[in-house]
Amino acid sequence: MGMNTEESIKSFPENREPNYLTPKDRLSIQMRLNRIEGQVRGVQRQMVRDEYCDQILNQVEAIHSALNAVGIMLMSNHLKSYAASTDLKNSDSIAQEMLKTLFMLINRKDEEK
Repeated sequence: MGMNTEESIKSFPENREPNYLTPKDRLSIQMRLNRIEGQVRGVQRQMVRDEYCDQILNQVEAIHSALNAVGIMLMSNHLKSYAASTDLKNSDSIAQEMLKTLFMLINRKDEEK
């Protein structure tokens, strides 16, 4: 299984830069998360109404895809912000952090199969 939140935080380089999202990207991600939140509430209502399982699973898959899209947006921003960094003395720790994050995402995807 993947790292828990505490392990993930401890694995970050101590001198890492904060997350730099442009206002446009931040708004886009927030809007997607709000939409996902609404979809989750919709699934809860479907469960209460005892709707057909196939319809519920269709919504769950839509939520899953939407979360993956958010993850891709965050990872893309993460890679761009570090690639733009001119601080080469920390490049090894930055590369290791990125690799850990990529492996975590790949392993999570493999566990879903």
